[in-house]
Amino acid sequence: MKEAGDNVYGFKQSEEEEWFLIHDTAVTNTIPGSIVEVMIDTTPICPNMTDKEFRIKAKLLLGWAATLVERRIADLNRYDGATRERMLYWFNRSDQDMRQYLATGFSRHLAALNSLTPASLVRSDPNLDRILGCVPNMKNIDREAAHVCGPNTERRLVSIGMKFCSGLRDQNMYGDSRLSTLIHEVTHFADTFASDDPRYGIDPTAAEWARNHPGQALRNADTLTGYVVYGEPLFPI
Repeated sequence: MKEAGDNVYGFKQSEEEEWFLIHDTAVTNTIPGSIVEVMIDTTPICPNMTDKEFRIKAKLLLGWAATLVERRIADLNRYDGATRERMLYWFNRSDQDMRQYLATGFSRHLAALNSLTPASLVRSDPNLDRILGCVPNMKNIDREAAHVCGPNTERRLVSIGMKFCSGLRDQNMYGDSRLSTLIHEVTHFADTFASDDPRYGIDPTAAEWARNHPGQALRNADTLTGYVVYGEPLFPI
């Protein structure tokens, strides 16, 4: 019996299944003499988990990320004392122009974040970077958590590195995590904040740097990320 999420032939298309959809309109080749060659790389995104486990984790992290960004947007709409204190802590500014900058940017950030699915998180591959129109970053590749091709807003893919797989916790109230990594990467897209990375980290020393460099902090990915995640209670698992 065909169920929700199946294709017309009853094959499940759930993102948690361990197979890949190649074509959903035919079971066999119906054009004589034609052929479709398909090459599939079955290397897991993370060597310490199956792709099914990774997709389940990715779905959870993306949901948490959207929730936190929604909280900050709600804060900016209220514009109360606590919101202004948070703005001052991370940007050394809490004026109306700053409020509008953050509200507009995080509204675009949320839209981009909500467009991502677990399939948007892929194994890091220099060839993919070239296809997307970006020059591969070959420095510290083994220590990288993730990266995106910021100008390519049509194919929003997050390339996952080894640090994401085995060097980070899912969430962390006062430091880097897989959750903060995803929020960080979405700030890099050209239609969100078009951020860069003059200073990494979301700990108190990073906030101090941001207050002393307010111009750079406006487009520093980890400053924007710290504003979203720092001190937030951990989500229950």
